[in-house]
Amino acid sequence: MRTGDLVGNYRLLGDFHVVGAGLSEWTFAERDGREFFIKRFLSPTYPDDDAPGSAATKQRKRAQCAAFEAHQRGIKAALAPATGYGGNLIATLDFFRHGAKYYKVTEKVEVAGLESADVARMPYSSKLVLLKTVAHSLHILHDRHIVHSDLKPSNVLIKRTERGYTTKLIDFDSSYIEGNAPPPDQIVGTMKWYSPELVRYIRGDDIAASLTCASDVFGLGLIYCEYLSGSLPIDGAHQEAAIEVLNGARLRLEARGVPADVMDLVNRMLLLDPAARPRIAEVHSTLMATDAAPTRTAGRPIRPPAAASTHPMATTLRGKGLRLAQSGASAGQPRPVPVPAKDDATTPGADGTAGHASLAPPPPASTGAATRGLLGQLLSKIEERRGR
Repeated sequence: MRTGDLVGNYRLLGDFHVVGAGLSEWTFAERDGREFFIKRFLSPTYPDDDAPGSAATKQRKRAQCAAFEAHQRGIKAALAPATGYGGNLIATLDFFRHGAKYYKVTEKVEVAGLESADVARMPYSSKLVLLKTVAHSLHILHDRHIVHSDLKPSNVLIKRTERGYTTKLIDFDSSYIEGNAPPPDQIVGTMKWYSPELVRYIRGDDIAASLTCASDVFGLGLIYCEYLSGSLPIDGAHQEAAIEVLNGARLRLEARGVPADVMDLVNRMLLLDPAARPRIAEVHSTLMATDAAPTRTAGRPIRPPAAASTHPMATTLRGKGLRLAQSGASAGQPRPVPVPAKDDATTPGADGTAGHASLAPPPPASTGAATRGLLGQLLSKIEERRGR
């Protein structure tokens, strides 16, 4: 499919690009005078009668396609009452199969081109608006018992408005209804933003019931740390916040100019015990009640030494030398393609973004040492299977 071709009822405005984990392609498309973001999934592919392979292989692939369709349409239906064109949840507007490939259509979002480090340099009042709007979007999901499951800064788009900035929450491909978590070998995401219970689940612990909306709250707490301080609350002993927590650390937000109640809120979002974290309703209400121009600010706390952990995984994680690979983008999520600054052109980005060259992600960190850990090896196999 090339520029100008029709895919379903959508005319392509550019060629498809493969980026990120390489599990999908994307471009922009037009229909009835409106522009959209369109994603083409590279897996699964639907085998027709003339496709190569045995009858048993085709039957197995068609069963995979049926499950994929059911998941995509189920999440779309669950979100439909709370979404609409122009809202803060950039949910699926259309999902269909064209030939052997599946396509997803969403709103096109013009993003401001800001990274977390840019947000950290904003006045607190501007940061607070971003914290409130993403909490509100997540509140909508959790009210419907939907776990986003892949929260990270690249899935929280920042858009400039007439009154400042707001956020748009994207990428629900990995979402699920509480109580229906996918099997561990189907979990796809970026390890840097995983909750401790999600790490344990992938590691092999039988704790599917623990994968609730509280897992999202942990990931949101990490995003808030980057927005408020410019960095994650880890001390360098491990590359992932979840691993620090599982090894006994108590994560603390370190930022100046943040009210004490907001500081306490974020710190509770990062607790090991999912039941001890605030629900998203409390997160949202606390932020709505806080002063946008605080006169009393919390100082920079000193993180106490990590106590010896009694968590059953702590010794195992240390003993296995666990290092989790950090992906530049979640599986199936495109990242912006760099555009030379001199052209002052825009380029599509993740799930409907149109931004500038400044949105291009930094080179991914080396994963040579990272994949030596048991969990790193497991996740490499998972991503390999998803890419088939």
